[in-house]
Amino acid sequence: MRVKDKVVFITGGSTGLGLATAKLYHREGAKVAILGRRADVLAAAAADIGDGVLDVPGDATDPAQVKAAVDKIVARFGRIDIVVHSAGANPERKNIEGVTLEGFRTTYELNTTSAFVVVQESLKAMGQGGAIVLIGSVAGMKGSPNRLAYATAKAGMIGMTRQLALTLGPKGIRVNLVAPGLIRTPLTANLIDSMSNAEMDRMLSDHPLGCLGDPDDVAYACLYLGSDESKWVSGISLPVAGGRVTH
Repeated sequence: MRVKDKVVFITGGSTGLGLATAKLYHREGAKVAILGRRADVLAAAAADIGDGVLDVPGDATDPAQVKAAVDKIVARFGRIDIVVHSAGANPERKNIEGVTLEGFRTTYELNTTSAFVVVQESLKAMGQGGAIVLIGSVAGMKGSPNRLAYATAKAGMIGMTRQLALTLGPKGIRVNLVAPGLIRTPLTANLIDSMSNAEMDRMLSDHPLGCLGDPDDVAYACLYLGSDESKWVSGISLPVAGGRVTH
């Protein structure tokens, strides 16, 4: 088991990429704690993941709630070894002409600010050594139509990853980012289902491998970057996007 007895804190762990990552870490022997806003959904996810999972309701943008979550994790497991920040959303699907200031700020808050809050609070329980994995988006590397706020927020997370890797490296903490392409999750399902055949063909043509991704594709990248197999890897943004960044 690649992360046996490691304590992993996964935000956004009740659905989508976070849930897939939590399931994989649990199968690989980790002690898993998940955070999400909806207590009922979170509890159901914890039961689905397996025995011993700690579900901690909370808002990843709220320092007080994240601190409370970290305190509960430490009370149960004693420490945090790995953080996977999967919480995020894309509420403002517009270009510059239509984006509102409120929508831009909200999108940044849900993605980049939440990453800052989670990392800052989690560090207090990590000590010397560990790994942090932020889940960004290939939109933050390449841009995307109708995604000004989201692409900007995710690009900010790439800059944060580099800065954190630089400053936390001397403490033995590695920081990396996974940048998914289009994957069916609760966040993207409405978009995917609303596409015409022609729109879907255009979308797939932008991914050289010619298919959509699966949540497990991202989960395995998060597992690698959290495990000792990547012990000399820090500061990277890893596209898991079917080759999209080469296009």
